[in-house]
Amino acid sequence: MSDLFKIDMTYSQSHWIMPKIILGVLIILAIIIFIQEYTKAKKANKPFVNLKGWRFFAEGYDKVKLFGSIGLLFAYIGLMQLIGFIAGSIIIVSLFNILYAEKKDAKSIAICIGISIIETMVLWFIFGYIFEITLP
Repeated sequence: MSDLFKIDMTYSQSHWIMPKIILGVLIILAIIIFIQEYTKAKKANKPFVNLKGWRFFAEGYDKVKLFGSIGLLFAYIGLMQLIGFIAGSIIIVSLFNILYAEKKDAKSIAICIGISIIETMVLWFIFGYIFEITLP
């Protein structure tokens, strides 16, 4: 019974533990939500799935932000492989900040870049040195 809560891991692979735990929790929560919605629909005598008049996106959604975010997420994966965590994170977080900024003048772009540098370095320090968690 004492081995039930014991985790064997290699230090260089320790950053893969939390995503697996979070994925498991999300799957369990999704199943719970599914069951709750199904029972609610049964009690109300309504169909569980009603696609009449259903839209995935709200009218007038911002296509640039949606597809820009998707593109930046894929670019982040590639940049992490090419130039590493710190440089890739600074570039991608800067681009995300610029994408979602209201103003796109020189001052706000400089602030976006500054925020991304500080944020990346703080996360790198906290996870790498304080928690001793390896970053990709």
